[in-house]
Order: sequence, then C-alpha cells, then structure tokens
Amino acid sequence: MKGFILLAILIPIFQYAMSNCYNHRTWNIKKFVVILSLMLFSTQYYVAQNLPPSSLPSGWERIYIKNVGNFDLPPTMEVQKGKYKEFADVIKKIKGFDASPLTAQQKGLNEFSNEGYEKYARVMIQTTFGLPGDFLKLKFDTSELSQVDKYDMSSIYKQQIQQGFLGTGLKLIEWYPLKIEKINGMSCIHISYKRQLGDKPFVLVHMYSFHNNDRMHIFTLSYRLAEADYWKSDYEKILKSFRITNVR
Repeated sequence: MKGFILLAILIPIFQYAMSNCYNHRTWNIKKFVVILSLMLFSTQYYVAQNLPPSSLPSGWERIYIKNVGNFDLPPTMEVQKGKYKEFADVIKKIKGFDASPLTAQQKGLNEFSNEGYEKYARVMIQTTFGLPGDFLKLKFDTSELSQVDKYDMSSIYKQQIQQGFLGTGLKLIEWYPLKIEKINGMSCIHISYKRQLGDKPFVLVHMYSFHNNDRMHIFTLSYRLAEADYWKSDYEKILKSFRITNVR
C-alpha cells in the first residue's frame, strides 16, 4: 500500500546531533514544517524481516540495547560508563547538550588513562519516539526518492547542522552528499561530514537514521580522520553488525 513520508523525517536526527556536540537552539518549527511539507512524496512500505546475527570476531563484544537491537564492539573500544560517563554527562549539561543514552569510545577513557586520550572514536545510538505511523517502516522503499529530493533534504540537514555549530567552537569543514541506502537490509538516511573543534584534528562523522514505525533510531560513528587507518576497518565491521531486532 501507499503512504506518505512524515513531516518529522529530519527533526529527530537534528535533535540527536545536537545532543552530542551542538548547543540546542530555538527553531522556527512552523517554518521548518512548511519546508518539509514541500518534500512529501509517496512511498511503498515493506514488511521488515530480521537478519540473523553477524558472526562475532575474536575478542569483540556484542552490545545489546534494550528495545532496539545490538551491535559488535572491538577490543579497542568500551561502553562509556562509571566516573567518565558522569563527567561527560555533566559537561554536556553545562554546555546545553543532552546526555547520550549509549556511547562507546576508545578504550581507556573510563579509567582516565593516558592511553584513553591518545585517540578519538565514538559509536552512539539514540532513539526518538513518536506515535504509530509517525515514521516509515524499517524497510521503506528507497527507490522512491529522486535526486532532487535528496539534494533538498541534504541542504536542510547541512543548514541546521551549521546553525547548531554556532557558539560551540565547532566548524563544518566538508559536507558529503546525503544517501538513502540499505544497511544490513534496513533502509536508512545517511549523512556524513567532516568537522573540527577549534584547531583540533578533523573528525569524520557518519549518521544513520533508521525509521521504525513509531520511533527512529540514530546510529552515529565518528573518528579522527588522521586515525582512519586504525579505525576504518573495525568501523565497517561495527556497521555491518548493527541489527534492529525490535521491529515495530
């Protein structure tokens, strides 16, 4: 059957991005909705089928997220917890960010070890909730989006992210084309960009937005570009391992 893509297709992912590294700011919601309403298009819905779990590499850990699913984490990373998570959450609140529900980072940060500060990497998952039908099904038809649709959506994402950077010391260095793609059989909106905080090393960010009927899951992967040789292979495995098992 045919349905319409919802007006809120962009809002949740911006909320998540700002909860991690941007200041929350008051938006003109009415104006935003008008812009999005011009982008409405019909799309075919499909019944989502769960993929079997990926094979777990030696030394890796499978991370289970309640009411979402799971992903695999390499031995070079750890789930943020303990004193470091308390410290990170306090800093985020001081800066006006929301604390992330689940964050993985380079190993050693939880113990504040010197090794933990040598590199930078993050894997984050957050869910935004709505009502049944507010979001597309997990396997919506990606072919319904035209190049014009993708360009328009990309422009709005870019504008809002740049606005979110204001006053934070963050700079958008490079923006990559928005993609609508399949990840492990699940449809998603994929945005990516290169950012910089002050004069610190460039960070590459990939954000994957998965619609799931009454909720949206945002899976974000980021690392320093200078450390790409160290992280890239493992990050490809992390993304390949991601499963949403609570299909709505």
